[in-house]
Amino acid sequence: MFEILIVNFLLFLGAFVQGIIGYGLGILSVPLIFMVMPQMIPAPMILNSIFLCWIIARDNKSYIDSNILKWPIVGALIGTATAASVLAGIEERTFALMFSTMLLILISLSLMKLKLPINGTSGVIAGFFSAVSGTITAIGGPPIALLWQNLLPQTIRANMSVFFICSSIIALTALAIIGKFGWAEIKLSAFTLPGVFLGFYSSRLIINKIPAKQVRYGILAMSTISSLMLFYKYL
Repeated sequence: MFEILIVNFLLFLGAFVQGIIGYGLGILSVPLIFMVMPQMIPAPMILNSIFLCWIIARDNKSYIDSNILKWPIVGALIGTATAASVLAGIEERTFALMFSTMLLILISLSLMKLKLPINGTSGVIAGFFSAVSGTITAIGGPPIALLWQNLLPQTIRANMSVFFICSSIIALTALAIIGKFGWAEIKLSAFTLPGVFLGFYSSRLIINKIPAKQVRYGILAMSTISSLMLFYKYL
């Protein structure tokens, strides 16, 4: 029970950040949650993110653009199949080391300031790597955020949310096929959803009062420390 309370608190923080800048539930919460309750990764976290992304997409629905969404979703189909084949039968230590290494790569991607062309090729590539990282680590934000980072904030929030809903449903289907998503994971998600909802709706109270840039760099710094701790633990 104590672990569930801690996980709810960590999800509260992640959802609070995501409500402000459009992502954060995964990259802030996941490294810490993995150390407290590793069985939350990836399926329960992915399921939790679907609920949060649905709320954000609903609030920003006028900014949804199918033209920039379709190719990343194609890439997500390919990436999920690749990630599922990697996850099938992997041992805990190997998974933890791969998980923490991938987190550090994703954090590095989040720090990049590149202006990439938004087209079919870049969309498929970003969708592929987002789905691979999302299926394995429950963090799919950085690759797709890197592609869309120069769009309007509302456009980023809306389209990232729709992309995550689609890619998460694909990922959960693949995880169910390989036996890593079932009733136990659904129950864990149900027990930890309160933290997600409380965090998101709390962010609505101060969304225009906190500089999003400062929040972004803060979560990247915390995520880096958490990832290094996790890597050291299993090395």
